[in-house]
Amino acid sequence: MRHAALAGLTLAAGLLTAVGTARAQDDERMALSSELPVTVEDAAAIEKGSVDVKVRAFFDRLKGDGGRNRLTFDPELQVGVADGLALKANPGYRVGNADDAQQGDVKLSAEYNILAPSQGRLGLSVEPLVSIPYGSGSKTTEAGITGRLTQPLGTAASAPRLHANLSWRHRFDPEPGERDNRFIMAAGMNAPVGPATAVAFDVVREQSPERGKADNFVEAGVRHLVGEDLAVGAGIGVGFGPDSPRYRLLLGVQRSF
Repeated sequence: MRHAALAGLTLAAGLLTAVGTARAQDDERMALSSELPVTVEDAAAIEKGSVDVKVRAFFDRLKGDGGRNRLTFDPELQVGVADGLALKANPGYRVGNADDAQQGDVKLSAEYNILAPSQGRLGLSVEPLVSIPYGSGSKTTEAGITGRLTQPLGTAASAPRLHANLSWRHRFDPEPGERDNRFIMAAGMNAPVGPATAVAFDVVREQSPERGKADNFVEAGVRHLVGEDLAVGAGIGVGFGPDSPRYRLLLGVQRSF
């Protein structure tokens, strides 16, 4: 009888550990704060002391001019300096034969998570940022702010989630024909499809610095966990509208410490 009780306690402890691990995996596989695998991001909780390193690459096939290409490398370091507050830095750079190739931007930002999306509750975060250009023919500095909303469709950690992002950017010294202010909007959802895998979909509209132009995308992607601290993502986007790229491919890796 005593052995049976001990066995029962051991089994219960094992089940609780497994449930805890599964919930942690559910949270991590559903994370979109890294732009993996699509553009829309979530209003995820931020823990003090957390460190995330992300390496992403975007390939755009542009319309017109014989079919120009642009490959963007976009690494990012994110450090949780307090519960709900993270500092970010990412020195992106573009290569190829597009007009804005051989240029880059160093983005510095601070994300503040006002509400974490949990147990069906709405999540809300804001992120002020500054983008400093560098490279051949570099452009003007931009500053702005991004707001993110996440609404879980249920109380479980693995429930599908809806997301909405709105960003405003201001150019300090725009060239003739460029906007002083522009907006970026994205809306989407993600849902689990396996113990370590989730899919994501979104629609994106990004006003270009050039007046009267905007990029529009429909995107889909897959995020997969490899162990507890490593995630990989891949996505594809199709542009629509006269100014949008024909398509976009995304590959990325995220390592948490």
